[in-house]
Amino acid sequence: MTGSLCRKGEACTEKQKMAVKKTEGPLVVVAGPGAGKTRVLVERVAYLVKRKGVSPENILVITFTEKAAGELKARLINCVGLDAELMQISTIHSFCSKVLSDHPEEHEFGAGFEILDEESQLIFLRTVFYKIGLDRYMKMGEVHRAIEFFNRCTENCIEPEELIDALGRKYPDREEYQGIAGCYTRYLELLREQKKIDFPGLEKEVYLLLNSSERVLESVRKRYRRIMIDEYQDTSPIQELILREIAGKNSSICVVGDEDQSIYGFRGATPENFIRFREEYDAEVVTLEDNFRSRAGIVLTADSFMRGERHYEKTIKPVRDGGTDVVILKNRDVNSEARNIVSLIKKLKSSGKIPEYGYVALLFRSVRNHADKVLAELRREGIPYIVRGDGSFLKRYEVRSMLYFLAYVDPPDYGGRFRKWDGWWNISRFRGEFLDLTGETLRALESLDRNCRLSDFTSRRELEKIGVHGEDAEKILGLNRIRHEVGKGSLTVLRTFYSILEVTGYLRRLIEDGSDSSRAKIFNLAKLSSLIDRYEAIKPGARIQDLLWYLYLLPTHLHHDEAALEDPASVKIMTVHQAKGLEFPVVFICSVINGRFPVKRRKERDTIPIPGELLLSPGEVPDEDRRLFYVAMTRAQDALIISTAPRINTRKVGVSPFITDLRDKCGIYECDCTSVSRCLEREWSEEPLRINFSALFTYEECPFRYMLIYHYGFVYPETFMQRYGIILHRCLEELHLAMKNSEEINGALIRRIVERCWIPMGRDDKVKKRRLERELLNYYHDTRDHTGEVVSVEEPFSIPDTDIIIEGRTDLIIRTRDGELELVDFKAREHGGVERMALEYQLRTYEYALRERYRFDSLSAYAIKDSMRISFDSDPEFRVKERIAETVARIREECFEPRKNPFCSRCVFRTFCGAG
Repeated sequence: MTGSLCRKGEACTEKQKMAVKKTEGPLVVVAGPGAGKTRVLVERVAYLVKRKGVSPENILVITFTEKAAGELKARLINCVGLDAELMQISTIHSFCSKVLSDHPEEHEFGAGFEILDEESQLIFLRTVFYKIGLDRYMKMGEVHRAIEFFNRCTENCIEPEELIDALGRKYPDREEYQGIAGCYTRYLELLREQKKIDFPGLEKEVYLLLNSSERVLESVRKRYRRIMIDEYQDTSPIQELILREIAGKNSSICVVGDEDQSIYGFRGATPENFIRFREEYDAEVVTLEDNFRSRAGIVLTADSFMRGERHYEKTIKPVRDGGTDVVILKNRDVNSEARNIVSLIKKLKSSGKIPEYGYVALLFRSVRNHADKVLAELRREGIPYIVRGDGSFLKRYEVRSMLYFLAYVDPPDYGGRFRKWDGWWNISRFRGEFLDLTGETLRALESLDRNCRLSDFTSRRELEKIGVHGEDAEKILGLNRIRHEVGKGSLTVLRTFYSILEVTGYLRRLIEDGSDSSRAKIFNLAKLSSLIDRYEAIKPGARIQDLLWYLYLLPTHLHHDEAALEDPASVKIMTVHQAKGLEFPVVFICSVINGRFPVKRRKERDTIPIPGELLLSPGEVPDEDRRLFYVAMTRAQDALIISTAPRINTRKVGVSPFITDLRDKCGIYECDCTSVSRCLEREWSEEPLRINFSALFTYEECPFRYMLIYHYGFVYPETFMQRYGIILHRCLEELHLAMKNSEEINGALIRRIVERCWIPMGRDDKVKKRRLERELLNYYHDTRDHTGEVVSVEEPFSIPDTDIIIEGRTDLIIRTRDGELELVDFKAREHGGVERMALEYQLRTYEYALRERYRFDSLSAYAIKDSMRISFDSDPEFRVKERIAETVARIREECFEPRKNPFCSRCVFRTFCGAG
């Protein structure tokens, strides 16, 4: 063992040390489960910076998820400090976005492009469904089939022309194939016109850019000289091509992965990339075989299960001892399985083998299709649980109630359109807690004549005549007023959402109640606000009926999970895919039944069968369910219980072949589970909270507003100035980079910058562009004699705390003509508007965050609208740190009281706090 660079008193194994110190030339790190691969990545980066003197800006680390990137960066910040902020640590999609953003002049999307994730892509395609002619070939509810086809074409770098030509040759009698391929052509054209780009398009655009522009390729290679890719077994062919282009033949590239854990074939990933890497790069191989996570029995069973299936030879060795750690729970059928699983969980708790129910995780191949009986049994026994992967968001009471009242205030008739929602889509919504009407009011409403419409009431006197009084009358009249405003087209869907919460008082009552149940409902309402905002961002001017129809036709795989409060005392329920990268003291792998796990493969009907010669890879990934089962087994730390049954209800299907393998290859048999060893007790830790200065300032201005936006996640309706500010800052970044590179600054350059960075703003776009061009040119002329040298543009920083990380990015750092170092922040507002903002607090926070790297002589804010500069002297004592520490402490303690301020009169949350 050898010492750690990041954790004093801890040591790395010899194999980990080899993976850390082998920094020249290509390297494959074969990392088995629980082998400490994240630690190796952190130590390797620290070694490059601290021992080898590598510049942080030359380091690129690609992770599989944003969460993994955040965790890795947080650990590196604690190890190497602010240097971690200068590294590119991100997913492949975020990296591709940065490449395009760094070279806006080299591609047609410019700097102001919008990235469409999976759901945004669906919204966009639904919006252009008729425009591109898809309605001739499929129904609106089948749009996801077109997306699968379009994405497969894009991620295989298939151009529409060659697709149409190949389809014409292979399927001359199938005109609809060429028709849908034509729709793909028009889809791509509309994306370009609107400066939108989907995830596969990001990768394709970067790959084509690296191949077509020697300048860009050289720039990227020069910047990223040290490359590390985590979870390399889950990369797709086009991702491999991108990374190969960047790495070149002689680059220091390190890939970390495990072919046994390649489980994302349905997303185009293939373990072949990882398997071939050693030969293609003539790479050295370091195998991490020590498992620090699981007890010995679990490690040995899982290793035996995968033996004979590997290309990279390895034998996973347990570091921990073990007892009877793996057992098979045999059941008569799926009904008895649910009872037996829950009964065993209760026994584990009552016998003291687990201190909390939260030590248990139930993993399913599909939660949505297989977990209902177990969930019902947990509810019956009163055992708390948190479920992911069941797509239950739209089933929540508070969500359905809001959707109903959104429909109520939208005048068109929805009768018969939403047949699947008939069970809850009715007047009974008026009886629940959402409106909280009195019994007297409810009786009055029930006695109304069938021909009497509640929406026709316009005065309190009319309602009092039928027996509706007081606050109840105001709620109904409020809803009818909203209905009137929606009919005039004067409210967006998001504004309507907040208006309904205001007149019903529902959100205010939930906040006042403060129970866990109420808090969960608030989180779900916040999630709905985010969904509405996303829909309106893709489809400006959308009506409520558009949103509801979109949700009604949402494909099953995009159904959202309900928000749930994290609770260490609750059983965790999720799919195996969702459990990847996690670990739990006790794991139940549920419904390991023939046809369920492994799943019975159905021959999928392709929208269009793409000719094989056009594909980068065949797309068929064998044995993925075996690897998925292995991933499930290796999540367990102390005990692994595998539940099986030969019957689904009365249908005999037989146990899974994996059960047969466990008996024959691993020597694991059914038992009564009483011999399961006691679990080690563990401390439950939360992930660090990551906030930016805007959140910090929002808290100081009003903790209640901070709570709704940053704690619960409510989306605040975007203002014109916010959107304009985004465009302005993109333009300034490009302008400052041009100044840093000593380019000639003139009106023509600024026009090109504005054109590249522009985001459509609605009416009078041309006028707004010309105005922005004048403002930028005036700014340049006003400051060119003041600016001696551009030192840094958009420099990232962070202030790490124990469990909160404050992140940010400076606008500009310059050396003035007088030789002083100045920190500059830009505001889109006029000077008067800027003065009201907490400028000094913001600038001193930035100064404190960058203290290890710079010693500023002055701090300035520049108001673009009227070319005014507000300056402050530096503070070498960094007294702002006490103010930051106090704010962070109050956020940690969840002190979210409302605070009156000048913004209250314009705040959309003013009626929820009592201050308005």
